Formats: sequence, structure tokens, C-alpha cells
Amino acid sequence: MARFLISILLLCAITGCSKKEEQPAAKAPPVEVLAVREHQVVPRYEYVGRVEATDEYMVRPRVEGYIESRNFVEGQLVQKGELLYQIDPRPYIAALDNQRANLAQARSALQVAQRNYRRGLELVKTGAISKVQMDELTGNFEEAESRVAAMQADLESAQLNLSYTEIRAPLTGLIGRSEFTEGSLVGPSTDPLTSIVRMDPIYVTFQVPENRLFAVQEEAERRRQQGQAAVKREVRIKQPDGNFYPYPGIIVFVNNQIDQATGSALVRARFPNPERLLVQGQFARVAISVFAGADAVKPLVPQSAVLEDIQGRFVYVVDDENIARKRYLELGQRENMLWAVQKGLKAGERIVVNGLQRVSADNPVTPQNTALDPYKDIQKQSAPQQTSPVSQFREGEVSPQERREAGAAGTDGRAEMERFESEVRGGKALDDSEPSEKDQVPDAYFDSK
Repeated sequence: MARFLISILLLCAITGCSKKEEQPAAKAPPVEVLAVREHQVVPRYEYVGRVEATDEYMVRPRVEGYIESRNFVEGQLVQKGELLYQIDPRPYIAALDNQRANLAQARSALQVAQRNYRRGLELVKTGAISKVQMDELTGNFEEAESRVAAMQADLESAQLNLSYTEIRAPLTGLIGRSEFTEGSLVGPSTDPLTSIVRMDPIYVTFQVPENRLFAVQEEAERRRQQGQAAVKREVRIKQPDGNFYPYPGIIVFVNNQIDQATGSALVRARFPNPERLLVQGQFARVAISVFAGADAVKPLVPQSAVLEDIQGRFVYVVDDENIARKRYLELGQRENMLWAVQKGLKAGERIVVNGLQRVSADNPVTPQNTALDPYKDIQKQSAPQQTSPVSQFREGEVSPQERREAGAAGTDGRAEMERFESEVRGGKALDDSEPSEKDQVPDAYFDSK
């Protein structure tokens, strides 16, 4: 009996007859939350383009000769009319003197022929000379006149050739490297001596997808039919550090054909470049902002609050019961350190911005309002007061001078193409009416997807 009682006591000790203490419930982790706000979001679309000079002139000699001097510093700014090269003028001075002598000789012969002609007119009346002799005198006089005219033309040609020994800058711009040194024999058939590019203003060319061209036309027509004001747009250059180039630009050309290989159209924008920060040939990111009005107000969320998994980007939304819910978002563009939300979130909802590593979906949290205000640096962007110079997307006109300046020059300074079509399709030319200064402003009209 005693052995039986001892066994019962040992069994109770082993199986823990004493009541087990209950574990306390896990505490909801503390997190910082932010109430989402709406702000105006100006849609901005970016394209990669290339900087081009508004004019490029290949400096070529018009006469043959040896370079006597080079009168510029390579890579520096030269002014229109500035002497660049001096070709040895001595052969051309001698040729000019020779032509002057020939002209003087021809004039003397003309005077003799003229006197003989006048005498002949008197003598033929009295019958002292025959009409045949008179015809000969007339022919000699006319021949002498023609010879003087020919000698005069040769003299002017010699003067022109002598002037060509001074090679001057045809425009103000940056001059490149000299391909020939002093003493080199050059002529019209040799390679260009150097090149000059006009850097202020400067062009940036980029490609716009054809679907955006159609969308712009469609939107413009819709607004016109509904009596709404045209959408205002602004074109800027986004620098590598994320800041914007200080001078806004203006669209001056849209090609009237679509490149079948790329499905896009060539667009050219012009920018002031007084400090010559933009250099021909460099890449540039063109950013076009579209000011559409109240429909551009979107919720903004900090980038640091956005997470991503295999299904996409999401945030944790804290509901009224302090439960963290995973919410997938459709995000738009960035505004500084914020994302614009296209779909999935409303203003006023609370999202977790700090302590994300402690949050799991559908579990409670202890929300605390964050002390940081990511919205404080957001400034309302104002639409430009003027519109694009391309007639399809603006109300005003551009001057003929603006129209001429917008065409890039070819290698010899010739205009690259005719511009300013009023419609992307069809290429109808604008008229020559003069605009006011306020009508020529930075603007653009393409919003890529």
C-alpha cells in the first residue's frame, strides 16, 4: 500500500500536477503613421535627347594659297566678322595689279575706237568713206566697249579673290580645333579648316512615340469641342544631379513624318544657353510638365513607406481598429521624395512610415503620429502663362524670324529643314503674322507613356 502511494506521488510530480502559468498575449508593436494628403501633381514625362547647335559652319577657304597666320584661340568664342586665317595675299595682289593694267589698256583702246567712230560718222555723210568702212569703225568701237566691260569684270573678280585671302567668321559662336597650321597649302578642294557652332540658343532633339502624337491631337480636339482652355505645358532639361536646367525651353519643330523603324517623330526644342552649359553632342533628358488643372490632384506617399514584393508595390494601411492591412498601389511619377498614387489609396488614410520591419499583414499595431512632415516642401506649381509656338497646341503665332532661327543649319550653314508645321500630320505651314513678346514662351506638348 505504501509502495502504491509513493508511485502516485511520483507520477503527479512527473506530469506536472501543479497548474501551469498562462503566457501573456503579444503586445502590438509601435509604429509611426502618416495621414495621406492630396496635392496637385503636374504630370511630367521625360525623353532622352541630344544637344545640337542652332548653326554649324564649316570654315573653308575660297582661294588657294599658303596660310600666313591663324588669328584665333581654339575652343574660344569668336565674333561675326572676326579674322580667323590670313592666306598669303601676294599672288592675288599681283593678279589685281595686272587686271588694273589690262583695264587701263582696254580703256585707252576704247577711247581711240570712240574717236574713230565719231570721225567716221562725219566722213560717211560726205562720202569720204564707204559704208563698209563705217561698219568696220562701228564694230571696232563696240568691240572695245565689250573688252572694257570684260576687263572690269576681271578686275572685280581679282578684288574678290584678294578679299578671300582673309577668312573671317560668318557667325558668332565657339570655334573648334584648327585642322591646318601656318604654312599649309589650302584651297577650295581641301578639308575644312575648322568649324564654328552657334551655342546660344541651343537645340535639343528627341523622339516622341506616335501614340502620344495621336493622344495630344485627340485631347486638343476634345477640349476644343467642350470649350475648355488648351492644356499648358512646359519643357525643361533635367540635369544628372536631378535639378533642372535654369532656363525653360520652347518647342520649335515637330516632324510631319513618323519614323517607321522607331514608331516616333522627331521633335526639336530650343533653350537659351548664355553660359554655354549645354554642349553640342551631349545627351539631355527633356522633362515636359503638363498643367491639366484640378484633375491633376493625387494622393502622395513617402517613397520610404512603399515596399515591394512579387505582386507589386504596396503600403501598410492602418484601419480604424489599428490593424495593418497590406494595400497594393498603382504609382505614378515621383515628386521629390514622394510617390504620386494613381490608384489604391485615398487622402486621409493612415499608412505606416516607420517601424515597417515590425509589421505583418492583418495584425494589430500601436500607431503613433510621425513627427516628420514630408509634404512641407511641396510647392504648388503654376502653369505657364503662355502657350506653345506650334499652332496645333497654342493660340498665338510665331514671327518669321523665330521660324527661320528654328531650323538647324547644315554643315555649310544651310537651313536643315523647313519647320513650324501647324499640324503633326500634313505639315501645313504657318502664316507670317508677328506675335507679341508674351506669346513666345517655354512650352511643350508631348506626354509619353
